[in-house]
Amino acid sequence: MANNAEQAIKSFNHCKSNRVNWDSHWQDVADYVLPTRDFQTKQKIKGSQRRGAIFNTTAPEAAVQLAAALEGMLFNTGIRWFELTSEDESVNKLHEVREWLYDSTNRMLSYFDNTNSHFSLSGHEAALDLVCFGTAIILATETDGVFKFQARDLSGIYLKANDAGDIVDVYREFTMPAWEVVETFGIENCSDACRQAIEDPSKKDKEINVLHYVYKRMSTDYGKRDKLNKAWASNYYEVGEKHTLSEGGFDENPYIVVRWSKAAEEVYGRSPAMEVLPTIKVVNAMARTILEAAELAVRPPVIVGAGTMEGPIRTAPGSIMYVRQGTRDLPQPFNSGARPDIGHELMDREEAKIDKAFFADRLSLPELDRMTATEIVERRQQGLMVISPILSRLYAEWLNPVIARTFNWMLANGMLEEAPEAFVNARLKVNYVSPMAITRRSSVTQSFMQGMSAAQILVQTNPGVMENLDADSVFRALMTQNNVDPKFLRSEQDVAMTRQQAQEQQQQQEQGQQDMAMAQQAASAAKDAGSAAVDLGELGGLLG
Repeated sequence: MANNAEQAIKSFNHCKSNRVNWDSHWQDVADYVLPTRDFQTKQKIKGSQRRGAIFNTTAPEAAVQLAAALEGMLFNTGIRWFELTSEDESVNKLHEVREWLYDSTNRMLSYFDNTNSHFSLSGHEAALDLVCFGTAIILATETDGVFKFQARDLSGIYLKANDAGDIVDVYREFTMPAWEVVETFGIENCSDACRQAIEDPSKKDKEINVLHYVYKRMSTDYGKRDKLNKAWASNYYEVGEKHTLSEGGFDENPYIVVRWSKAAEEVYGRSPAMEVLPTIKVVNAMARTILEAAELAVRPPVIVGAGTMEGPIRTAPGSIMYVRQGTRDLPQPFNSGARPDIGHELMDREEAKIDKAFFADRLSLPELDRMTATEIVERRQQGLMVISPILSRLYAEWLNPVIARTFNWMLANGMLEEAPEAFVNARLKVNYVSPMAITRRSSVTQSFMQGMSAAQILVQTNPGVMENLDADSVFRALMTQNNVDPKFLRSEQDVAMTRQQAQEQQQQQEQGQQDMAMAQQAASAAKDAGSAAVDLGELGGLLG
């Protein structure tokens, strides 16, 4: 196990050395956009003030707004932001399958909304990392019987990818106090140095450098389902002692790696903040200069004649300065010629570039009171179309693994109903219900209703044109587009059976009515025949 630790730490140090340029770049972004992050200080001071480089808040505000917009577009808790379906459309048409998929989706949405899952919290932190640093890391594991999502600090995460661009190695370096290391991994698995630390009350809080190394195993014995034969290895090491704390594994990579955009053959992603960082620096420098010019204009230097003052020069409001009696050379302000207003126009142009990089011009809706509902929808669609390529990557790298792993965990733990027999061999598919998709659905429904209104003119002249419309298909499509629970809809088989029964009942009623009419006719005929017989009898009596 010692050799494994040495090899893992050696590989980690090599990976760490290859990321120096990224750390420098990310630190610049952190200084000007998200100062709560730190990529160069090994011993981070929690709660430290690191906003010294920020003189203009355009970029920090735009980053927060874009992160919030991402959350709304990806996993808006106010809507059903995804739907489980089958890749086989014939399976999706089965009523029992639709009901099961709808119910499973509801249960998963409820789980994501549960605060214990930390899904929304981790999502917010990940969205900020994405728009600022281009890469976000989320750890998805079962903890104390709960499948949790935890955003991890990018500064401590190091990645390796294969030639195809797939992540194959994840290193996470972090510190733990000695007592927590013992509590987490067991004293029998800790190094001698760690054991000695906890025996001394003054050293039990000593920080231990820990490495979590997750990598894809080259080969596994799938006949064995123990932790050492899973597809992904998960090992912990004491870095300083080169000591193995634990060895385990997962069926899937527990670290979800999300990139905003990625250049070819690069492992880490790139962000809007990284792309527009030079402009952010320029705006901050301009803001600082304008502030200095404004201070000079408001509080200028004072010109004082030599030997005229009786005391110190005071420039505070309400202060008193004393000059020698009889002197005419009084202190006066020095006009530096500073014009703080001159730089505002140029800075406005640079700030607009920053807003554009963060899609603020596309995602905001100014002057809503002057826009019609149609214009608002069109403007919203245009904004979403610009960012849709980014969303496609985020669906693939972020939400797909989140939903797949949560589904598998909930199914294995009996938190989902047993799948119908027809779905057993089907492949699961996820449809994301984004604001764009909702807009499209509403537009489809609106277009159909407009078409039906126009068709009313033709129906009045030729009712037969309605035979062109498959009313059943239209009705079910409208119900699906408006997200109606399938349990409120009857299956096609039930509808067909009900219609058949109604038809048979109608036929029976018609037959009964026909039989009744025939009986009435027969009774009337018999009555007429009886009347005729009486008449003949009476005639016979008269003749007799």
